[in-house]
Amino acid sequence: MDNSALVNNISTRLCSSIAQQWSATMADRCVLAVGLSGGIDSVVLLHLLTQLRQFLPIQLSAIHVHHGLSQYADQWLTFCQQLCADWSVPLQSVRVKVNAKGDGLEAAARKARYQVYAQSKADAVVLAHHRNDQVETFFLGGLRGGGIRALAAMPAQRVLSKHNIIWRPLLSFSRQELEEYAQALGLPYIEDDSNADTTYLRNWLRLSGLPQWRQRLPNLDNQIEAAVNRLQDELALLEEITTEDWNRIHAQQQGFQIPVWRELSKLRRKQQLRLFTSKYNLGMSSSAALNEFARQLMENKIGAQWSLPAANVLFYDNKLWIDRLNNRQQWPWLALLPVKNQHLVTSGHLQWIQTPFGLAEIAPDWIVRSCNGSDKIKMGGIHKSVKKLLQERKIPPFLRRIWPVLCNAENNCIAVVNVAVTSDMRVAGGWMPLIEDLPEKI
Repeated sequence: MDNSALVNNISTRLCSSIAQQWSATMADRCVLAVGLSGGIDSVVLLHLLTQLRQFLPIQLSAIHVHHGLSQYADQWLTFCQQLCADWSVPLQSVRVKVNAKGDGLEAAARKARYQVYAQSKADAVVLAHHRNDQVETFFLGGLRGGGIRALAAMPAQRVLSKHNIIWRPLLSFSRQELEEYAQALGLPYIEDDSNADTTYLRNWLRLSGLPQWRQRLPNLDNQIEAAVNRLQDELALLEEITTEDWNRIHAQQQGFQIPVWRELSKLRRKQQLRLFTSKYNLGMSSSAALNEFARQLMENKIGAQWSLPAANVLFYDNKLWIDRLNNRQQWPWLALLPVKNQHLVTSGHLQWIQTPFGLAEIAPDWIVRSCNGSDKIKMGGIHKSVKKLLQERKIPPFLRRIWPVLCNAENNCIAVVNVAVTSDMRVAGGWMPLIEDLPEKI
């Protein structure tokens, strides 16, 4: 096959596949941003999309993340700037600081990169992962002891943020096919010097491990691709069931209801606890710790606690409660206390709402602070301990210690935020102080 025929053949297959994927699942996402490193894969992807923008109603740009990890990082940025200028593609370059503590350098760089992608205004960030990357990711997932989610490797699409997604349109094509395309068209690209460093497990797999497997099993990539596709179907089914269970447990917005959770099978109960840690970014749990907490929940052990990297999870009043290790991160207003209530209003942390019975007036210099053991509030002609009131409202002990109260100039409690106001200042249709991220609502 002569060079022009080769170019036409490869170009037609690649462009046709991307166009079909876009039309089938992406037609409502017209603003695309390519994650451009300057390597051969991302350069090929960007070039393909520059060809397709002549036929598809897409708006194309590129994002280059400058990690600052290589001595050549500035040169790579310059290369990407020139390439995008030559191809009339707007480029956004972002410099990041990679914190490798706890994650390892490769994982930390990836995390920083995806944080940049999540902030993109594009409808979809388009990445150049191909079939070889997929095979490597599958093996890495298994070697690191991952479950079905890890073995299912990379989906063609996944949600990135509230407004955009990741799209990987090249997963069915091999690295060799992309190299042939680049060579046939004479596309410029850069080589990342770290790709030859076999101290990284992925590089060792690519350069040493997988070539031997492919020599023994010539059809290895096709077989792994088929396995990944099946695993992704099974994962989608699992997530469908898991979501249904989650919605049942959280019916009527009552929090994580343990009585409903107990009705599930043992495996589904464990899956819901894993989902709980994931949804609230609490960190990974050991299997032993998860199993022990699940056992205590089944036995209705009051005060059961699950220690996780970012928080302690507590069982109280038939619900799960999160006590983050950094509670000022969980509740930003906490760091401001004590403070005038008007300051909390202007900073967006507190609002005043009308209720059937609330305060007749609002004085801007009233102070909001955390409650203490001596705080009392007048209710029905008697003075009641604020902490006792919170206990009756099923607020767990760790929250009672920090719960905000509103005090007058004499430092007397006149309202418990979100809960009650003193009866001697209460009128019909009065005002209640409300902080939205507290669990107790009026």
